[in-house]
Amino acid sequence: MPHFGSTLLQSCFLFCCLTLAVGPLSAQEPEPPPAANPPLILTVEGVDDALRDNVLAYLEINRYVGKSAPDEARLRWLHNNAEREIRRALEPFGYFEPAIESSLTRTPEDWEARYRIEPGRPLRIAELDVQVLGEGAQDPTFQKLLDNLPLAQGQILDQPKYEQIKSAMESLATERGYFNARFAERTVRVDLRTYDATIHLHYDTGPRYRFGNIAFKQDFLSPELLARYPRFKPGDPYNVNQLLKLQSDLGNSNYFGQVEVNAPPDAGTDTAPVDVTLEPGKQRKYSAGLGYGTDTGFRGKLRAEQRWLNPQGHHYEAELGFSQIKSLVGFKYMIPGADPTTDEYAITAGYIRQSDDDKDYETYKIGGSLQQQDGKWLKNYNLNLQYEEYTIGNQPSPEQSLLLIPGLNWTWVDADDRAYPRRGLLFGFGLRGASTALLSDTNFLQGLLQLRWIHGLNDASRLLVRGNLGATAVDNFNKLPTSLRFFAGGDASVRGYAYESIGPTDSEGTVIGGKNLVVASLEYEHRVWGDWGVAAFVDTGDAFDGASPDLKTGVGLGLRWLSPVGPLRVDFATGLDRPPGSAFRFSFSIGPDL
Repeated sequence: MPHFGSTLLQSCFLFCCLTLAVGPLSAQEPEPPPAANPPLILTVEGVDDALRDNVLAYLEINRYVGKSAPDEARLRWLHNNAEREIRRALEPFGYFEPAIESSLTRTPEDWEARYRIEPGRPLRIAELDVQVLGEGAQDPTFQKLLDNLPLAQGQILDQPKYEQIKSAMESLATERGYFNARFAERTVRVDLRTYDATIHLHYDTGPRYRFGNIAFKQDFLSPELLARYPRFKPGDPYNVNQLLKLQSDLGNSNYFGQVEVNAPPDAGTDTAPVDVTLEPGKQRKYSAGLGYGTDTGFRGKLRAEQRWLNPQGHHYEAELGFSQIKSLVGFKYMIPGADPTTDEYAITAGYIRQSDDDKDYETYKIGGSLQQQDGKWLKNYNLNLQYEEYTIGNQPSPEQSLLLIPGLNWTWVDADDRAYPRRGLLFGFGLRGASTALLSDTNFLQGLLQLRWIHGLNDASRLLVRGNLGATAVDNFNKLPTSLRFFAGGDASVRGYAYESIGPTDSEGTVIGGKNLVVASLEYEHRVWGDWGVAAFVDTGDAFDGASPDLKTGVGLGLRWLSPVGPLRVDFATGLDRPPGSAFRFSFSIGPDL
């Protein structure tokens, strides 16, 4: 009995203890979340630019700026380390005696860490010894590097610039084929007693590798054609820019869909054999387009290209164009020249028919040309046999003209961006003529000049200037076909006037074209939102026979949109020399400015 009662009493006591300890679950209050640490504010004074950036990069405490500060013990530990970190941050820039005032204060809202730095006197370079050894010592590119070092004796020690010199040497060695290059010595010694630095940097380039054999891996073009693409030959000094140029030239041709150029160095022979792997692109390309121009009305175009016809890389393109006033058929057969990246021969044939209220002509043409890219000059030399049948003005019957016309066209273009230039200049001139001594019905000589200049006034505004000049000397103007006469007016000429509506007229007032041409245009363009802008312009010009033009001037406003295929222009213009009450003319065009 006593044993049983004792056990019962102990059980009851244990139950009561558990009940008190646990309590009813529904009556428990949730514990409040721990209070977040206040934010940290960091202030660094006395240093700017690169010095300040490096100080902030070295300061561990800076990692907590804009965040909740760590617990107070860690924050004060970070603050105590800050002076040592600041000193380390200043040393690469030549400051070894800084005076630093620091404080860490707690406010009701935040922690504030403040560091006021007086960098002290700068340590200067007492001796700068930078040398290039090995074959690179005679390389003009390395000599240019040594002549333009960012450090000099007497300057403040700047270790980032020292690292910049090392990096430039290594990059140049890789670029120019010094694959065994190494630093024979690279030391920066700082003497705090004399408070100056000594730099010794000796770079031994070793031998310069040469290009090895050039192998093209493909099976559809002749080796003779491909061998004309590289601007280097086996045995020439290695230069990675030559490889990049080769890859770019091959990629820019229409022959290849994929181009891979590799030149792994061979340490056994000090050469870099060149392996070029080529995958053919699409052999045929077809395209079609529809559009509208205020000069031509609705228009369309069909085009077919054969990218290569044979192993010699011959190719052709054919085009069919049609509009409300003009239709054409053209064919061009092209043959790569001695340098296939810049030279091309072409055989051309074409037919053009233009018909409107005042003139009607049909032109048949066959000829050949040589086109060369010479730096920024695009040079074209051509010879065309042209037959034209034309009716214009009050001619009683159609005229026929047969001309053998040699000609040249040179165009020079320089622009920061061909799609939408902020700075650009186009200058071109052409010369063509014919003689009765060479299968022609009349003697004539004609010259043309064109100029386009674009100047960005600021980030949102551009000034566009355009000019055209033409002059013709001809025995019998009536024998000069319509396609070779000058007319003014239209979207690309004097806006505010109808297409080819300006020029000498016959007795019935019909414009029949002139011997000479002058056109000028000044336009201000301002971008107002994104790729959209507005423009104001004034155009003037005339086609004329004598020495003095009777200039016709048009003014107007336009809307501009930088579309994915080039600038789109919508203009509303009026001719100041048209009869009073004449309506504004609407014009629309799309394409590059140069």
